[in-house]
Amino acid sequence: MPKQAASPKIVAIGADGKRSRIKAERLEIEIGDGRRLLLGFPPQGWGELEIEAETADEAEVPVVSVQASACNVLTLRVDVHRDLLPVESFSLPEQATPPALALTVQKALDGADKAAAPKKHLFRRWAQAALLRDAEVTIRLVGEDEGRTLNRDFRGKDYATNVLTFVYGEEGEAGVPLFGDLVLCVPVVLREAVAQGKTADAHFAHLVVHGMLHLQGHDHENDREAETMEDLEREILKRLGYADPYAAERA
Repeated sequence: MPKQAASPKIVAIGADGKRSRIKAERLEIEIGDGRRLLLGFPPQGWGELEIEAETADEAEVPVVSVQASACNVLTLRVDVHRDLLPVESFSLPEQATPPALALTVQKALDGADKAAAPKKHLFRRWAQAALLRDAEVTIRLVGEDEGRTLNRDFRGKDYATNVLTFVYGEEGEAGVPLFGDLVLCVPVVLREAVAQGKTADAHFAHLVVHGMLHLQGHDHENDREAETMEDLEREILKRLGYADPYAAERA
């Protein structure tokens, strides 16, 4: 069994020079005016750091700026990892540029559901990993009432389901960005994760990947389509560091 990576340790140094050490996988720094700097550490233990800026207003553009302080030359290294590239099954040409994703995350939640919902940077990572073409996507996180209403109004089924996919515009039109919405019912997803013996993040990741594939024209109306789509989901989730989401069904 491979040795599990140790949790990262964060050292905070105050104005008086005193050091405080904590173990954490994510650090949020409040900058003010609703702005935050988010530092994340990938679960695979690669020794890498994910940096994201966040604003209180969705209309504002979050920015991470890097400035040299002791010289007039600054070198910034950016690595693109395989989990952010489309899977090989999509058969893209070599050296393809990762598709651009304009992502909005809406949280129509309160209380425990809001607290349990994953952070925006995770939704971006999961959605990007399944993306084949440029896209503008809104992921809306809802409670049971809104989830049930949407499922009833658009699918004629009077219950809240885990994920709903809405596609706008012409699917597959060359050179045109994809437009769509994913609606995730947070309490349903959390209950399913417990029932299936999965972590909440693993189940959210699977449903985002599943929904993103639907947005791009994949479906599971027959056995052949279902097998193709499930194979894609397994491959994408494997690259994200998650186990086969269908393993329990085959056991």
